[in-house]
Amino acid sequence: MSDREFPELPNHWQAIAANTVYCSKEGRLVSFSQTQIELGTLYDALGKHLRAINKGLVPPKGNNGLVPSEEPDYDLKSKILGKGGDRRFHGKILEDILHFPGKMTTH
Repeated sequence: MSDREFPELPNHWQAIAANTVYCSKEGRLVSFSQTQIELGTLYDALGKHLRAINKGLVPPKGNNGLVPSEEPDYDLKSKILGKGGDRRFHGKILEDILHFPGKMTTH
């Protein structure tokens, strides 16, 4: 599978179509449910979580990006620092695609 087969991950939630597969800058395939898009639109107006997802895997401390999720049945979560950093969006890897079904936690 070539990265060129999939559109680049948009910078704004409003530009994302539900269940469409996008390619992140890291080369990871990602998709989002309609519920996740609604949560992103509501709680991530600046697109910080999208930029973290686009960035990819990072060390857990002091970085924006994807880190392992502690939630059962979820693989990775978006992590941002600063304003809005109290929320995490959790994703599952399904058939090599990181899918965000709409699971959000706060800490």
